Amino acid sequence: MEFTQQDLNHFNAVLNDYAANLSGSELSFYVHYWGGEKKLYTNHVHKHSFFEICYVIDGNGAYEEGTHRLPIGPGTLFMSRPHLKHQIVSDDGLYIVFVAFELIPAESSKEGLRRFRNLEKSRTFFLRNAENCPSVLIWLALLQQVAASRHFLEEGILGLARALMTSFESVFSDQKGPAKTAPVPNSSSTLVHRAKLYIRDNLAQELTLSTVADYLHVSSRHLSRLFGEELGQSYSAYVRKERIRQAVSLLTTTDWSIKRIAEETGFETVHYFTTVFKAEMGEPPGQFLKKLKEQMEMF
Repeated sequence: MEFTQQDLNHFNAVLNDYAANLSGSELSFYVHYWGGEKKLYTNHVHKHSFFEICYVIDGNGAYEEGTHRLPIGPGTLFMSRPHLKHQIVSDDGLYIVFVAFELIPAESSKEGLRRFRNLEKSRTFFLRNAENCPSVLIWLALLQQVAASRHFLEEGILGLARALMTSFESVFSDQKGPAKTAPVPNSSSTLVHRAKLYIRDNLAQELTLSTVADYLHVSSRHLSRLFGEELGQSYSAYVRKERIRQAVSLLTTTDWSIKRIAEETGFETVHYFTTVFKAEMGEPPGQFLKKLKEQMEMF
């Protein structure tokens, strides 16, 4: 990955504007700064009250922390932990990117806080040959996303930025036990969801139970049972209600004729459409629309 210093300055300016507050369901982060240097030379011994993660893209030097003096080179990923004095040493300069952050306690879970606070004493704070480490891959993808994006910057970068922050815990944790397995989605719920999407997007077509079951590669009997268990109604009742729901939407948002709306929502005749509409909504479509317009005029 080859960027100019001007590129790095621009990318990190964007990140500092858009990705400073990263909120999540379990962890929320405040990013103090995103940075990058094409030639970072020896700096002074110093310490932070927060985490700072650095990734070396090119160049050689050393990282000193307490009694540790560790050689750094291309592919080195390391973490400066809070309240520990440290220093980067390089005579020739390092091509490096870095990010400094801390958790927002009031917006993070107790477990998330505990796990990140454990990193303050982690022995795994220095990784060589980390080119294929998840954090590095996400980080480089984030920079490339900023470079490529022209629109929707905030939406485009926040997900990657949050993923990067949360990835640091697993990369630098001393506890390398098996990852927590996410709950497996209920396959039945997924099938019903797919069926509902198919029905919604194909209302003008024939929607027999067998048609949708064939699309999902399941038996008609199985799909019928799932609708009863998951939605508490029969397949045919669901399709009928969905057709009427769409018909109401078209009545209120278009100037289409009743005939066209009947066709677009899968009814063979206006008479049948009117009959079903009245059964579901309590009155024929024409009367329904008339009352709706009268109510709107009152406001």
